[in-house]
Amino acid sequence: MTPLSEFDAVFIWGFGKEGRAALNHVRTRSEAALYVIDAKEPSDLPDGVEYVAQDDLAQVIEKAGQSLIVKSPGVSLYDARLAEAMDLGAELTSQTNLWFASKPAHQTVIGVTGTKGKSTTSSLLHHMLKALDVNAVLAGNIGEPVIDTSEDAEIVVLELSSYQIADLVHAPDWFIFLNLLNDHAPWHRGVEQYRRDKARLAMLDPNARGVMSARDSRLNALFVHRPNTVWYDQSEGFHAPDGVIHHGAEAWGRIPALPGAHNAANACAALAVIEGLGLSAYEAFESLSSFKGLAHRLETVHTLYGVDFIDDTLCTTPQSCLLALAAFPDRPISLILGGEDREQDYAPLAEGLRDETRIKAIVTIPENGPAIIDALKSGPHADITTYEPDFELAVKRAYEALPEGGIVMMSPAAPRGAAFTYFGARGDAFTQAAKKLG
Repeated sequence: MTPLSEFDAVFIWGFGKEGRAALNHVRTRSEAALYVIDAKEPSDLPDGVEYVAQDDLAQVIEKAGQSLIVKSPGVSLYDARLAEAMDLGAELTSQTNLWFASKPAHQTVIGVTGTKGKSTTSSLLHHMLKALDVNAVLAGNIGEPVIDTSEDAEIVVLELSSYQIADLVHAPDWFIFLNLLNDHAPWHRGVEQYRRDKARLAMLDPNARGVMSARDSRLNALFVHRPNTVWYDQSEGFHAPDGVIHHGAEAWGRIPALPGAHNAANACAALAVIEGLGLSAYEAFESLSSFKGLAHRLETVHTLYGVDFIDDTLCTTPQSCLLALAAFPDRPISLILGGEDREQDYAPLAEGLRDETRIKAIVTIPENGPAIIDALKSGPHADITTYEPDFELAVKRAYEALPEGGIVMMSPAAPRGAAFTYFGARGDAFTQAAKKLG
């Protein structure tokens, strides 16, 4: 990339947490004219920064001289307005790329990605490193903007979404790749492009040390011959049959705060990195007794007359919904499903539920509740599957179908949708609705 000091104009596209951090970074390193692009004009633009409407970007760039666009992750790499600006000669980068270009050489970067499980795995790895007295920070898609992280940190655990990987040009020293499912089709303009963009992380540098799941068929097909790769989820290394973490043939135990075999597998990925760094993997495992878990991920938020309300609202795929159900094998469950329509295929969910005898009700909600009902209509739960557009009533209906000892599980198998305006809003609404019942 051209040095920041040589640009006449820098455009920050997206003025959320990452965009604001990127603006602060650029202001201290460049005398270029500064612009913010967003869907609407922010009320708190700093002095000396101009607002540009998204549809006006090209005409401003035509007159701005040598221009750089710093794109936030929420802005699709395939946006036609971005392509038009680049055709006019603008360069493109991201907050993550800016940070990589300027970070201290002594820092080790561990990238963590996967369609599901990356936030939990990043948090587990960060927790282990801190317990081992490593100066580590958690950043990226979780934690603080990476561009704001301390230069004193020895290790940066960097959670990376597909949006951040799609235009990433710097490889981390290590990466964890948990799984490769189907998601985010609208942003990537299709599922196949999503997979290609996600897989870039393992292709940027063959010398980067990789940790991948031996049980993920797509990762196996793509990277079985990749050098410098450790495979977990197999008997020779870290694996977690029935949710019990093993190192080879030696059983180490479970994670108290994280139910589910999938979460134990996430811990195995983190432990493989710990071992690869030359640290004590067993001491890292022992530290998990103090791990508290993450909000909105299989989090028990209320109990009423023996019924638990479990918030797993960050479950956005059919596969992760089935994993959540498997985490509670012996309890009756009412399931709340639905959210934004991202062209998900719910046939795997229908197939996974076919032999489930514990389901007492399936209550679907907007926006894609009717599509989920259609996918489940030929299965054994068709008669207990309903659509409820009122969210509070959906929670009430799910609760009323359960006996004592049951679980109302908000594991929606879809992103949050337009009704919920911020990260975690759907989970917060679920908690409020549950507590309103008594």
